[in-house]
Amino acid sequence: MSALLAGTFNLFASVSIILVNKQIASVCGFHFILTLLCLNFITTGSVLEVLVRSGYLEVRHLPTKERWLIALMAMFTVLLNNASNEANSVGFYQITKLLIIPTVITIERLGGIRRSYSIGIVVSLLVASTGVAVATVSDFEVNLRGTILAFLSILCTAQYQIWQSGKQHEHKVTAMQITYSVSWPQSIVGVLAAALLDVCFPSIKDYMLLRKGGLLEHEWKSQMDVFWIVACCGIAVVMNISTYGLLGKTSPVTYQVLGQVKTCLIIGLGYVLFDAKVPSEWLLIRFTGVGIAVVGILSYAFFKQGEAQAEKSANDEKAK
Repeated sequence: MSALLAGTFNLFASVSIILVNKQIASVCGFHFILTLLCLNFITTGSVLEVLVRSGYLEVRHLPTKERWLIALMAMFTVLLNNASNEANSVGFYQITKLLIIPTVITIERLGGIRRSYSIGIVVSLLVASTGVAVATVSDFEVNLRGTILAFLSILCTAQYQIWQSGKQHEHKVTAMQITYSVSWPQSIVGVLAAALLDVCFPSIKDYMLLRKGGLLEHEWKSQMDVFWIVACCGIAVVMNISTYGLLGKTSPVTYQVLGQVKTCLIIGLGYVLFDAKVPSEWLLIRFTGVGIAVVGILSYAFFKQGEAQAEKSANDEKAK
């Protein structure tokens, strides 16, 4: 798969899955996030199984204990991401995700991992955080439940990224191999969680800040509800495979640029399709904040790329 093709599919899938999830929760009224995750996990695992049996993917498993631990962490991460998307405006959900990088750095610091950061990187992250703050205060749909879920989502995603990256390097597996390794444990965890919370004991969800109601009592509005759920499963597979096709074929800066294009598209389309309409001056403030945050993240990517190249050159000189 060429970088251009992978990038195009990844851009489409990454933007679409956020909007489709919002459609399912807000318009279709299907608030059963665990059931949706379960279907996504099973679909992705089935497609990866076909790739393995067709010889397109080499199998390299993590140790059994770590497979299950990462599967649990992945489920909580995606659950919180989708719950935050359901509880907040699309713009607020997406802009807060730009805080994941500073959160990763903070968690590493608290965990005793001391990395040195240049002035350029520190300033870039401050600029990004300022942009997030500006965009957030102009959001008319900010609420306590959504803010708590967004905070937990950022925290869990940052920890998951640190953990997954560490295990990937420790066991020398690719992103797709680790995804396949945990796909069936994820599916099993997803089935059990959906059966427990969406079917048997839905009242427990009240204590998890999830929407009330049991799956068996849900009233379908139309056949289109099923269409959006199937579409979500299909898009999830495309996103996973295209991300794998993109990794290693683009520079970190290019990958970050693509990521910020996604951010702008998601926030723009989210405002048009779902978010509460606000006065033009507040809309200007929101998109100014988005612009500031995007500049900060792109600056961070450029500085990181420059430092990586300088370190590589220094190591090459020592080798000589």
